[in-house]
Amino acid sequence: PWELQGQTSAQIKVTIEDTQGPLYTLPLADFSPAFFEYTESGTKRLLLAALDSANRVISSTHPAQSGQVVQLYANGLGPVDNQPPTGEPASASPLSHALTLPTVTIAGQAATVQFSGLAPGFPGLYQVNVEVPAGVPSGVQPVVLKINGVTSPAANLPVQ
Repeated sequence: PWELQGQTSAQIKVTIEDTQGPLYTLPLADFSPAFFEYTESGTKRLLLAALDSANRVISSTHPAQSGQVVQLYANGLGPVDNQPPTGEPASASPLSHALTLPTVTIAGQAATVQFSGLAPGFPGLYQVNVEVPAGVPSGVQPVVLKINGVTSPAANLPVQ
């Protein structure tokens, strides 16, 4: 939640019906980037949740193309402008831009970031629009995002 920005920890307790769990202390960070992923049917491969410019899911049968702008979905990218209330979806107008611009690499090559912020219509979901660099080899390639010195785990993106 936005209300916890700048804090280093928070306490949480899980309650299910009348049963309460123990109190846990969770570490917090303003930046903790990670991509959303899905298991591709058929191949059972874990792929980065991404759409092409026509809003089609990037997959092994519909790979990203060099020069194409793709939408990558992530979390942990930190504060935004036009901040929606906690738990509420981000607006489409005006957009909520990340205050810190990330860098993204695909197969180790720098991708141009065209937008980084909250995905309109969703609560707490970040969208990063990048151009797939020319010269990225065909096949499933690692994508890495870095923001404010923190690097995401690599996620797999099919490219042709």
